[in-house]
Amino acid sequence: MHMDLVMEQVLRMRMEDPVLYRKLIAEGEAIELGYLGLEDSRNRVDAEKLKNEYFPEDPSYAAASQGVLDGKRKDVETAVRKLLDSGKDPVDVVTHALMPGIQVQCEMYDLGKAFVPEILMSNDAMQAGIKMCQMKQGDVPSKGNVASFVAEGDLHDIGKNICAAIMRANGYNVVDLGRDVPASKVLEAVRENGIQLVCGSTLMSTTKKGLVDTAGMLETEKTGVSVACGGAAVSKAFVDTFGNAVYTKTPLETVHVATGICSEDKRWTDFRRK
Repeated sequence: MHMDLVMEQVLRMRMEDPVLYRKLIAEGEAIELGYLGLEDSRNRVDAEKLKNEYFPEDPSYAAASQGVLDGKRKDVETAVRKLLDSGKDPVDVVTHALMPGIQVQCEMYDLGKAFVPEILMSNDAMQAGIKMCQMKQGDVPSKGNVASFVAEGDLHDIGKNICAAIMRANGYNVVDLGRDVPASKVLEAVRENGIQLVCGSTLMSTTKKGLVDTAGMLETEKTGVSVACGGAAVSKAFVDTFGNAVYTKTPLETVHVATGICSEDKRWTDFRRK
């Protein structure tokens, strides 16, 4: 999933080339209104195949997924409201109604079948649904305490922000440490906030060492806290080269690791074996 990298490019474009940015937004709105279509019928076939793979069978859930895929914020809000009003669990709505839509959109992008306007609008629609679920969930007891950060030297935080939002929607208290965070600051946060898992990311190969340093410091200081590592520059092969860390490719994989560590007394080594 390259959504984090794409979103960074979009935000940079908004600052450096506002004319092009507005043009892309206009194209996205035209797509939503039906004035522009997908490139050709093969794109529609690809989308349908991915929908068959990822979309839920329940029509009420699929409506929210489709709204995210189409980038239609109002459709997502309507579908999510119906689900929540019918008593559906907010966490379940995020996981099984909203995430499938963004998953299909990101895979379409990876295939070259979706473009910046679609990614931008899908993310906006998904975030609207996540916010509704967070408000509905209210003061439900937290499943655990996690910290989120971007490795030292890296200023890209879109992916971190999305992952943190998904973690919160899934019932976790997230201490957001921001971007360009040194290992010492992570250690301080772990000690002060009762952190059970740290989620670190980077989009730059030159800053991957920050994840290694953080995992090492937390281990050396005997905190008992490990690091879930992700981001466009990170791979399982890389994370497997150092200890006290586990690779998570997507926000949902991070939630899975958090569940194991915070609720099932698992350690990072349990996930390395898989």
